[in-house]
Amino acid sequence: MKRNNSCILALTALLPALLTPASANSAPTHWEGSPGSEVLAVEEDCPIAVAHEDLSFQVIGPSSYSLAARVEAVYQMENPTPEAQSVQMAFSLEEAVRDFDLNTVTVTAGGEVLPFSLVWDGVAPEHQPTRFDPNRIGKLYSFTLAAPPEDSENTLTLSVPEGLAWLDYDGINSYSGGEDGTITLSARRSAAHVRLYALEGDLNYTVSGDYGLLTSETPFSQYFQGYLEDCYGWCDASLTALKYQQLEQAWQNSPVAIAEWVEANDYSRIPLQLVYTVDFPPESAVEVAVSYQTESDGLREGTAGWQHTFEYLLSPARHWASFGTLDIHVDAGESGYPYVIASSLPLERQADGTYAAHSESLPEEDLFFTLYDAPELSLSDRVTAALGITTYTLAFLRLLAVPVGILLALLAVFFLRRRRQKKGR
Repeated sequence: MKRNNSCILALTALLPALLTPASANSAPTHWEGSPGSEVLAVEEDCPIAVAHEDLSFQVIGPSSYSLAARVEAVYQMENPTPEAQSVQMAFSLEEAVRDFDLNTVTVTAGGEVLPFSLVWDGVAPEHQPTRFDPNRIGKLYSFTLAAPPEDSENTLTLSVPEGLAWLDYDGINSYSGGEDGTITLSARRSAAHVRLYALEGDLNYTVSGDYGLLTSETPFSQYFQGYLEDCYGWCDASLTALKYQQLEQAWQNSPVAIAEWVEANDYSRIPLQLVYTVDFPPESAVEVAVSYQTESDGLREGTAGWQHTFEYLLSPARHWASFGTLDIHVDAGESGYPYVIASSLPLERQADGTYAAHSESLPEEDLFFTLYDAPELSLSDRVTAALGITTYTLAFLRLLAVPVGILLALLAVFFLRRRRQKKGR
C-alpha cells in the first residue's frame, strides 16, 4: 500500500520547531485537524532516513548592507521499507518579503524539478479575510497632482468615506492627518500620483492646484493583485494571503490602510516554509535538493569594517528516522569578505581559500558563521570596541592623523630650533 503524508495546503499555525529563528532545513510534515483549522505538524513516525547532506554557501557579493549567497542543500535520502512512500516536506527559512526572490528557489528530487508552495508567517495560501470581502466591488480614485510652482506645494485633502479604504501614492513629500479624520498629502517640485480604493461610500476631496482624476469600479482583489505585482515584481496566492492578513491587522487600528505603513513590515525577516512532496519507491534512495538565495545580517559595531553573519537551521533534520553525515562548504572568495572569523561549527580554511567542515552525525547546535575582510579582528577593531568609538569616528580620526602628525612634527622642529637659538646666544 502506498503511504501518503501529503494533503491540501491550509494552515493557521506551524509547530515551534519549524518556526525557530534561523535560516533553513527540512523536516517531514503532515496535516492534522479539521477542515479550516489544519496545522502543519512534524510526522513523528516517518520512515525516511537521511544518509548524507551536502550544504554549500556560494557567497556572491555585496547587496546593500548585506552579502548575497546562493545556498544549496543536497540530501541523500532513503526509503528502507518495501512500500512506496509519498512524503510531504517543509523546508523552513526566515526571509524578508522585500528581499526574497522567488525566482532563485529550486526544489528537485532525482534530478526532476518539483512544484512547491510558499507559506509566509504561518498564513495558508487559501487564507480568506473575515473583516472584508476581497471580491467586493468598490471605487478606485486615481489622482495625478500637477507639479506646483517653485517654492510652493500642491495638496490633496481627502475626507475618507465611511467603511474601509486603501491608500497608496508616489511623489508625495509629506502626510498629515486632521482631527476631523481628513488626510492631507502634499507634493513639491514634481508631479505626484495618489490612489485611494474605497470599499464602500463616496470620497470627498479638495485639491489646491492642477490635477487629473480617473475613477473606476473594480473588485478589490483585482486591483490589489495588480498593486502587489507592481510593488514586488511577482505575486502568488501565498503573498496575497499574507498581505490580506496584514491588511486586516492595519484596519483594526484605522479605517484607512496606508501602503507605506503596511510595507514597513516587509523589511523584517519572518518564517517562510517551502512545502513540497517527494515520492520514494520501495527500498530506494532519492537525492533531494533545495537551493535558494539569501542575504546576511550585516553588523558594523566595534569593528573597522562590516561583519556578515549567515545562519542555517539544522534542528528540523532531527525529525527524520535517522541522520547520517554532514559536509559543509563555504566559498566567499569573491565577496570581498573571504575570512570566517566566528562559527558555531569548526569550519577550517582550505588551500583554495574556501572553508569546510565534516560531521559524522547531525550537530547539536544550529549553524552560523561570520565573514570579515581580514583573517582576524585587528588592534584598531579591539580599541574601537573597548572605547565604544563608532567606526565613522575612527575613520574621521584616521583622516586627521596625517595632518595632525605633520603639525606636531612642524611644532617639534620649531621648538627645537628656538632651543638651539637660545643656547647660541
